[in-house]
Amino acid sequence: MTGELPVGARVLVIRLSALGDVLFALETVAALHRDRPDVTVDFLVEDRFADMLDEHPQIDEVLVYPRRNPLRILGSLLRLRRRRYDCVIDLHGIQKSAMHVFVSRAGLKIGPASPPAREGAHRIYHRAVSMPTPLPHRADIGHRLLADLGLTGEATAAKIGVLDPGPDFAPPADRAVVMLCPGTSWFAAFKRWPAERFADLASRLQGHGVTVAIAFGPGERHLADPTLKAVPEALAVDGGALGLRRLCGAFARCDVVVAADTGPLHLAAIAGSRCVALFGPKDPERYGPRGHGNVSHEVLFHDVPCRPCKRRDCATPQCVLGLQTDQVEAAVLRQLQAARGP
Repeated sequence: MTGELPVGARVLVIRLSALGDVLFALETVAALHRDRPDVTVDFLVEDRFADMLDEHPQIDEVLVYPRRNPLRILGSLLRLRRRRYDCVIDLHGIQKSAMHVFVSRAGLKIGPASPPAREGAHRIYHRAVSMPTPLPHRADIGHRLLADLGLTGEATAAKIGVLDPGPDFAPPADRAVVMLCPGTSWFAAFKRWPAERFADLASRLQGHGVTVAIAFGPGERHLADPTLKAVPEALAVDGGALGLRRLCGAFARCDVVVAADTGPLHLAAIAGSRCVALFGPKDPERYGPRGHGNVSHEVLFHDVPCRPCKRRDCATPQCVLGLQTDQVEAAVLRQLQAARGP
């Protein structure tokens, strides 16, 4: 199947941020590589996520949007202008990504129509592809764009250049391993399940003979401390020190990962771990962890009349706080049983 892309085409995929969405976008790269292994794929991403795409098996070159160094932005746009692409696929659909689409000299510029595309981004594309209502999962938007190009549009598991975590994470091989991730991005702190409940969960899992690990990012050590105090044998995993690719390697050694609606959840899913996702305001049908092959995940939330919502803050996020430790413990045990098989 060749679709509209010429043989040996060069394609630029754009997804600038955030971590979870960049990981979702890698499904588009994987599907494109599956259908058209002759196509060369470059990927444009913000500088804070560029290292995660190093040595990616399906990406030829990573182009970097220097968000943290605005003085370099003009130079990056000029370099993009000098390149030749047969097609640019904009998976971000905002003004900032559309600026790069506009600057590029691609023969075909494609992205989603509004409402997935915002801030007028769809006006820049040669083709703005309509999406169904309700909107599909964020990862499926890319598959629909590929289908519009005449490819299969079938969902495909994303890949990443995983690195071994080394001696910083070496759980015993003869016991089940569950990783707990109590953090979220700083601007979404209201989506966090309380650290004290993670500590309670860790104690219960240890009672089931499970090796417990707890991961934390930069500035999040205080979220891990209650668990490390309750279960001194728990393995502390400093995600900031490991980096995203080694953290992915650590997730790959876990049977189950428990995390909120945040980037590490989706990194764990790419690693092949079974996930228990603690959701709050967001709709898991659009933002939930992706399961492929024989790996599936379990999404938990406390249903309240106001969810799902698009709020950036909430004084009483009952959709998260209503989740009880008993529920999460039961979900983890179900996933451990599924991991062991029949």
